[in-house]
Formats: sequence, structure tokens, C-alpha cells
Amino acid sequence: MSLTAHSGMPADPGTRRRLAAIAMGPPLDAAIIGGGINGCGIAEDLAARGLRVALFEADDFGFGTTWRSTKLIHGGLRYLEHGDVRLVFESLRERAWLLRAMRHLVRPQRFVLPRLPWTRRPAWQLRAGLAMYDLLARDRAVPGHRNLSRESTLELAPWLPGETSGGFTFFDARCLAPERLALELALAARGHGAVIANHSPVRRIVEREWQVEAVEVEHGSERFTVPARTVINAAGPWVDDVNAHADKPAPGLLDMTRGTHIVVETVEPVGKEAVFSTARSDGRVIFAVPQDGLLLIGTTDLRWEGEPGAIRPTAEEAGYLVEEAQALLPGLGIDRDSVRYAYAGLRPLQKLKEGPETAMTRRHVITDHGQQGLARGQYSVAGGKLSTFRPIARELAERLGAGPRLEQEPGTGGNREWFEALKESGLPLATREHLRRYGLAVEPVLAGGEQVICAHSGAIAGEVVHAARTEAAVTLADVLMRRTGVAWASCRGLCCHREAARALAPLLDWSAEREAQEVRSYEVAVDYHLPGMDSLALAGAAHASA
Repeated sequence: MSLTAHSGMPADPGTRRRLAAIAMGPPLDAAIIGGGINGCGIAEDLAARGLRVALFEADDFGFGTTWRSTKLIHGGLRYLEHGDVRLVFESLRERAWLLRAMRHLVRPQRFVLPRLPWTRRPAWQLRAGLAMYDLLARDRAVPGHRNLSRESTLELAPWLPGETSGGFTFFDARCLAPERLALELALAARGHGAVIANHSPVRRIVEREWQVEAVEVEHGSERFTVPARTVINAAGPWVDDVNAHADKPAPGLLDMTRGTHIVVETVEPVGKEAVFSTARSDGRVIFAVPQDGLLLIGTTDLRWEGEPGAIRPTAEEAGYLVEEAQALLPGLGIDRDSVRYAYAGLRPLQKLKEGPETAMTRRHVITDHGQQGLARGQYSVAGGKLSTFRPIARELAERLGAGPRLEQEPGTGGNREWFEALKESGLPLATREHLRRYGLAVEPVLAGGEQVICAHSGAIAGEVVHAARTEAAVTLADVLMRRTGVAWASCRGLCCHREAARALAPLLDWSAEREAQEVRSYEVAVDYHLPGMDSLALAGAAHASA
């Protein structure tokens, strides 16, 4: 059934038809709330097992923590310090799978771990930890660690401090676009028969006689009551908010920490090596990872008790990261003017009774609310990492008594056909490198038009067409932030957003008024989610005077 809601939210006619159809149909086996990496992974796995599944996302696929992560697919070297060997082993196993199945998105990344005057661990302890890390990564998906002399360390990373006394190298992996990883899982779920609906928040979990019965889903100006036997809340930082809208609200499950990052342009090319170290001022872990000619530096780890939607970096946090980058990477000439933008994300971790932020476990916890004396058939997911969506999905499948997978594992980068298509395209090297993230989908992308629309990222017109026709994009922000990755370039998409909006207008049936609104909305979203230092300074001054 449909109820008027008058929300003013973006709407898509195809999504509306699909929601209307499942609202009138038999109960779903599982309604999944949250289109981040966990929700998309759960939807893909359950749909591949033959279950009737729908995935509902309040904003866009990958919008929350997934999009605003450090983009690392790592085993969690620092988790060994807390003795969490099981999590490290699980994460390393999943890293190996992602490197094979999603090679267009996930690549090996070599890290330099320098020994500095402020390094708090002795060399023998670092060596032992890296040896354990290698041992747990039994399949050798990447090379093992190496001990380095001072000369070798500075040869690999000449911008490190002169006081560097030696170091190590080890390998992990990075994801070029975590939001596209989530999207590919959602699209794979759709290919298995699931209904996927972005810009479709769940406003209520309906229960009857202590059993989940339905979810009320809003899309545009309408509400749909969709019957479901099971509801899985994988809404990341919004898990507690979603549970508060159940007929029998569940107690809070989350403690959250915020992680702020800066993306900088450097006076010297950064090359391919990443750096893993500790902050000089407080001993926190610091990453510096190359990102399409820029350098991603992070991250903070501070408790967050505000609304998830209000998360935004601050001038103070960005300044802290600039100062730590100056200490760690003096040869790169980083200062406040180097910062192209900052961003912040939330880590939705299981609630702890006490302890520091860094002690919060990244393990996932699945809560069966029926065992808490609440409605049967309602589950919530807390915690987890970017790399552990498959174990979470498998555990839920077991709890639901689902059968074996009927479809092969997801992955559009497992062979090299797409790579040959790129080589034959004749496009500039930067554009070919950018388009690798599409894997086997690169051919339909190229067919949509090879004109470069953003010189900073290498994006082409065909990506915009493909996003609108095939990838469930509804807004300009969907396309530039979470399909093409243009927003991550130094221009933040502000050099091509008007051209992209003009291209999208006929594809998505936008009026001139809607096109202008999308342009304005994108500019606001960029300033909020990817602010430059000037914007952060203004926000800080306004906050101080309030």
C-alpha cells in the first residue's frame, strides 16, 4: 500500500514501481536496511541463496561509512596489539579473496614503516608483529615484510625525516573506490532477483504479536508498507536510529568514533609507496596513502555522540593532521595550503562499558532482538570492517537457515578482458587508469562516450551515461561522488558538475528547474562532506561565536 509523505526527497519512477510491486506481493524472506558495504554484501549473499530479498538505503549506496573510509583493505596490523588474532586472520583471508575477485578495485599496497625518534615500539617488537602478520596471511596473496636499513628506507621514501634510523616494508591492500565495491554488490544482488532501492529510508519496522511483519519505506512523496518475515538492520551509524523506529524499540548497540582525513597536493610526486607510522604528538596510528596523484592522510579516532548525519571534519582535526604530516613527511612540503579537502566518517562499533576509543573492537556483532524479548525476526549488525562483509553475510545466512549459494561469488574484475578493452581504447593513460575501476563494465562505459569531462580525474562522458542507465544513480551527487569518483579529484567535481548535470537531465527526465537544483545541491554537498580549509575555518569561527 502507498501513503502520502510529502518529503521532497529525490524519486525514481522505476524504484517506485518496484516498491509498489513488492508492497502488494507475498512477504519477503529478508528486508535489509542500509546500503553500505555490509547491507549490500548481505543482500547479495542472501539473494544468491534463492531468498526473496529487498535492500533499502536512505540515501545512496555507500553513502555513509563506506564512502568516507580510509579506503584500506587491511588485515589490521594494529589489532595484534590488542590480541585480536581472530579478527586479523579473518581480515587477511578476506583481503586475499578481494585481491583475486575484485582486482579492478582492490590492489596490493606496499607500506613503509619507518623507525623514528618517537616510534614507541622497539625494533624487535615491530619485527615480531610483522612476522606474525605474515604467518596469519598463509596464502601469500602479497609479499611478506622486509627489514630495511636507514639508507634503504630513505631510498623508498626520501621525504621521511632525516632522523629515520631504519624501518620495514609490508604489504596490505587499498580499495580505489569502496563506494563502487558496495554498489557492485548491490547490482549483483539485483542480478540475483533482489529489489534494491536507494533514496528509500525505512520509517518504521512493523510488528505484530511479537513477530516482524513489515517495513514502511518512503520514496519521494509516498510510503509503501512492504511485508517481510525478517528485517536485518545494517544501517551502520544509523543502526540505533532505525531500531528506535521499531514498534518495540531495541536498546542502543553502538559506540561510535569519528575518523577525519585530509587529502593534500604535494610539492614532490608521492610515488607509489604508502607510509604507516605513529603520530609524534599522541602516538595514534597515521597513514599516508597515494590517491590518484594526491596523498590521503589520516586518521583521527575520537568518540562521537552526535547525530550521524551531522558528521563533518573540523579545522582543529585537519590542522592536527597537517602538523603530523609535517613531522612525518617533511620532504613533501605539506602545509595548510596543500590541503585540497578534508572528510570525516564514523566507525559504528559495538558498545563498550568503558575504555579508550582505540580499544573499541572492530569485530562485528549480530544481535537477534527476538532473544532480547523483542520481536522475532529482527536482527541488527554492529561493527565490522570494509573487508569483512562476506563473513557477516554468511553468519546471517546460517541464522536464517538459508541454503547454499546458487550463484557464483560476486566479482567483475576476475579476468583481464576489461584490461585489454582499455588498452585498445586509445584514451590518455590517466583516463585508462581511472577507468580500471569498472572492470568488465568498462566496455558499456566506453560505448556511452569517450570524451573526457574532468581533466583532474580522467572521467569520461560514458561514465555519466552508464551511472544513469545501469547503476541506479538518481542525483548528480550519486554520479559524481559515488559512481565516477570525480568528487575525490583535486577539483572535487566543481569543474564539470554543470556539464554532468546537462548530460543527466534527458537521461533522468529532469526539468530545467530540477537540473539547476541538482547543481546547487551538489555544491552544498561538496562543501559539507569534502570541505576545503577555508570552509572549515569559517565553520570553526561561526561555532566559536555561537
